[in-house]
Amino acid sequence: MHKADYLSIDGRLGYVEIAGDGDDTLLCVHTAGQSGVQYRNNIDGLVALGFRVVVVDLPGHGRSEPAVDGPITSIPYYADWCLRVLDELSAERRYLLGCSIGGRIVLEMAAKASDSLEAVVAMECPVSPVTRSKWRQPEDSSTPSVRDQTYFSNLALIGSDVPAETAEMIATMHCREDWHVTRSDLIGWGRHDLWSRLPDITCPTYVISGGDSFGEGLRATADRIPGARFESIKGIAHYPNQEMPDFADAFKRWVGELRPDTAAERGGNDV
Repeated sequence: MHKADYLSIDGRLGYVEIAGDGDDTLLCVHTAGQSGVQYRNNIDGLVALGFRVVVVDLPGHGRSEPAVDGPITSIPYYADWCLRVLDELSAERRYLLGCSIGGRIVLEMAAKASDSLEAVVAMECPVSPVTRSKWRQPEDSSTPSVRDQTYFSNLALIGSDVPAETAEMIATMHCREDWHVTRSDLIGWGRHDLWSRLPDITCPTYVISGGDSFGEGLRATADRIPGARFESIKGIAHYPNQEMPDFADAFKRWVGELRPDTAAERGGNDV
């Protein structure tokens, strides 16, 4: 089964893509300003592991309608919205996967609702004590165009082991974003106060870093989560699920390490 649907949440329509029919639901959350299209090359591999894969477009992103009050600057809002999606889909056994701001979102979900989660994989999402600062939007009159900023900054966020053709595709696809939404996401990142609540995360958690991005610097986030595992992947940077051709295999290993009892019970190609 592979279908798309719109869910009515908080008075607006949110786009979700659903594939597979496993008993375990895996929610996939994209990066700032982007959409679920980032998981287009991962869905089949994750379904083959036995998951019902749910890929969301956050409010105002991709095919989802904007929130009633416009672009969101709150990661807790996104976390609550994602939990609503899982409720709407009657997901019982819940796994979470997110990258960058998506990683922050799934950690926020875990801080709020660890008891309802089987496992969380959070990628490229360092958490530190919040320091307040004012956000200033650069002007195109004195800086490169927003499109060029997006393209070249994302090209620089791709690992050294990634083929040039893949890197070009990732950077080009990022140029489809709406900068108003991206900037709002980044404001939300800067305001997100999660450091003191990381110890509240009690579900099995894996924190993943690209070795060419945050690297070992992300270990401090994992260290504050009870029992969390950490891995820094050499030659990969900010977008592991887009940069790694064997991402589903890596995800199978991560979840298998977090929940070895489940892996042993299911066997075969399942997690």
